[in-house]
This record gives sequence, C-alpha cells and structure tokens, in this order.
Amino acid sequence: MLSHPAADIGAEAVAASMGVSNERAAEHAGATPRSHADVTRFFHGTELLDPGVVQLPEWRPDAESGPGALPMWCGVGRKPF
Repeated sequence: MLSHPAADIGAEAVAASMGVSNERAAEHAGATPRSHADVTRFFHGTELLDPGVVQLPEWRPDAESGPGALPMWCGVGRKPF
C-alpha cells in the first residue's frame, strides 16, 4: 500500500505545503510530489489491485464520510506468487 503527494493535483498548493514540510524536517529526507505516472511506476512488478492508482476517496466511494479529495495518489499492489 502506498500513498504519495501528487505533483499533478493542486500543484501550487502541494508545492507550497511540501516546501514548509521539508523545511521543518531538515534532518530528514524531504518529500517530493510525483505525478500519477510516476507513482504508478512504484507498483512495477506487482499486481495492482482495483481501482488502481487513484485519489483516496475513490478507494471507498460509498463511504459516508472521509477526508474528501486529497492531493495524493494511492494504490495497493500485491506481489505475484
């Protein structure tokens, strides 16, 4: 399972947020927003489960409440046997 900040959803807001976050976490490696295609490549060699690499609410579209649309991509991959 993976969730990752998006570079292609709300790009300006995500870049600003990542800048603040990376500045505060100077001793740690900074986060880098990535595009849908870039995040999808992280699943190479796995069986990508439906609905694929999507925004979080698309995993449980029938849920009554949740965070709404977030500028993040998420997915679940399973190693083939």
